[in-house]
Amino acid sequence: MVKLEPSASKALCSTDASRAQQFNELFEADKNRLYRYIYASVWNTSAADDIFQETSLTLWNEFSKFELGSDFSKWATCIAFNRIRAYKRKQNKYQLGLEDDLLQEFSNNLSVLEENTVPQETRWRYLEHCHSLLSPPMQEIYQYFYNHNLMAQEIADQSGRSIYAIRKAIHKLRKKLFDCVEQKISGDEK
Repeated sequence: MVKLEPSASKALCSTDASRAQQFNELFEADKNRLYRYIYASVWNTSAADDIFQETSLTLWNEFSKFELGSDFSKWATCIAFNRIRAYKRKQNKYQLGLEDDLLQEFSNNLSVLEENTVPQETRWRYLEHCHSLLSPPMQEIYQYFYNHNLMAQEIADQSGRSIYAIRKAIHKLRKKLFDCVEQKISGDEK
């Protein structure tokens, strides 16, 4: 049995804690993207959850082999890719998922796809901002239609307006919000 000096033991624990903290920071920053990648590959929530769990465990167990300073997202995606392939082989079906070669191509181009898309969180922020710019009557229609899930006929009955006026207002509302969000996105790209 090897006995470590107290100072060596503390240094080892300190290194392990530091390594765990580094893993946690990298994993937390990438876990949502990683889950979306897995889900897009299998289109099954239960399977995606299982694969994500297996991938997370593998990432932790193999983290000692990861070179700090290299691309954690790419490394994690490769591990997830192999877990997805194993799942598909086990299931022996490709219902709505991707074939291995297409999955590999998708995996190789994932960073390009992510660079060219606006994160969903940003779109939601823009939508909230654009919603705040709506006139009070339009905000009321938005509230009824989107938040309370009322049908156009129900809104018409409650407001005393015709169904055609409500449908036209909903169409105008959608266009206004879509144009506003797109304008904000275009402004950010400049």
